[in-house]
Amino acid sequence: MMYEQRFNPLSQLALLLALCGAGVIVSAILTGVISTAVLHVTIQDLENAILKPENVQVARLIQILTSFLIFTVPALIVASLNGGNPISKLGFKETITGRQFFLIILIMVSGTMISGALGELNQMIPLPKSTEIFFRNLEENYNKEVLAISNMKSTFDYIMSLIVLAALPAVFEEMLFRGCLQKIMVSLTRSAFVGIFITSLIFSAVHFSYYGFLPRLFLGLLLGYIFYYSKNLWISVAAHFINNAYAVTAMYLYSRSHKLTADVLEETFPLYYGVIGAVIFIYLFISFKKESARIVEHSHLADETL
Repeated sequence: MMYEQRFNPLSQLALLLALCGAGVIVSAILTGVISTAVLHVTIQDLENAILKPENVQVARLIQILTSFLIFTVPALIVASLNGGNPISKLGFKETITGRQFFLIILIMVSGTMISGALGELNQMIPLPKSTEIFFRNLEENYNKEVLAISNMKSTFDYIMSLIVLAALPAVFEEMLFRGCLQKIMVSLTRSAFVGIFITSLIFSAVHFSYYGFLPRLFLGLLLGYIFYYSKNLWISVAAHFINNAYAVTAMYLYSRSHKLTADVLEETFPLYYGVIGAVIFIYLFISFKKESARIVEHSHLADETL
C-alpha cells in the first residue's frame, strides 16, 4: 500500500530535532523526580549518588529512560508521520540470512581493530592545553558513569549490563540514527555518502567524547552502510550490539580479575592493527554487500508476486 508523502524531509528533520530536544527536557525532569523520590538527593548531588554501588539499579533505570525518550520516541513519531506501520518504516524486517549474520560478526571483529587504531590516532592529535584539560575532564566524568553502571560482580550483573549498555542502546540508537535520521539526510542531500557521513558525525558528536570521536565516527559509517545495503535495521542493530557487547564483556572480565579501571575504557590498538583490520574488513564487507543485494532483490521479487 502506498502512502501520501505529507511531510517532506526538511519538515521531518525539524520535527525530529524538536522531539529530541523535548526528550532531553523530559528526561531531565524525570531524572530529577527519580533522584528526589528514590535516592532522596538533590540534582546537585545526583552525580555522586549514582556512582555509589548500591544505586547502580537506579542509574541503569535512568539510562534506559533517557535513551528511550531522546532516541526512540522521536524516531517512532517521525516514522509515523506519513502513515503506515512506524516499526516497518524504520526498517525492521524479518528477512536475514545466516550468511549475513556470520559476515556481520566477522566485520565487527575486523572493525574493532580499525576502531582501536583510530582511537590511537585520535589521541595523537595535538590540542591546546586548556582544550585538552576540558576534554579530559569530560572523558573522566563519562568513564566514571560507565564504570558505575557497569559495576559487575556476578553473572547476573553481566547480563544486566549487556541489556542496559549493549542491547537497549543498540536498538534505541539505531532507530533514531539509521532508521530515521539517516534516511532523512540521504533524501535531503540526495547522496548516500553525504547523508550517511553527516549522520555519523552527529552520532559521534552526541556521545560527547573527543577521544572517542574518530572510532565512533567510523562505527557510525559502518552501521550506516550496513543498513544502507541490507535495508534491514535488525542487521545494523545486531552489529551495534556486537560492538557494545565486546566492550561490556571486556569490562566484565577485567572486573572479575579486579583490574577494571578507567584506563581499560581508553584502551587503543597500534596503528598497524588498523591496516591489517582494513584489509580483512574490505574483503568481508564486499561479500556482505553482495549477499545483501541478493536478499534485497529476492524480497522485491517476492513483493511483486503478492
